[in-house]
Amino acid sequence: MNPLDIVIVLAVAAVVALCVRSIARGETSECSTCGDAGCTARYTGGHCRAADDMLRRANEALDKPAHHSAG
Repeated sequence: MNPLDIVIVLAVAAVVALCVRSIARGETSECSTCGDAGCTARYTGGHCRAADDMLRRANEALDKPAHHSAG
């Protein structure tokens, strides 16, 4: 095994270890990455405004007619 191979394997192992550590230490949920600092949905079980907005925009995009040149 080439010394460069060993360095690459060790670097990948370190990144994987840091990722696992980050996941294990963080208490994440589906609302944990919401950018709204005033959002309490994560703690109260309410509706997430960011998710509601995302779903509304996706539904609007699906309801739009297709382009005439599509096909």
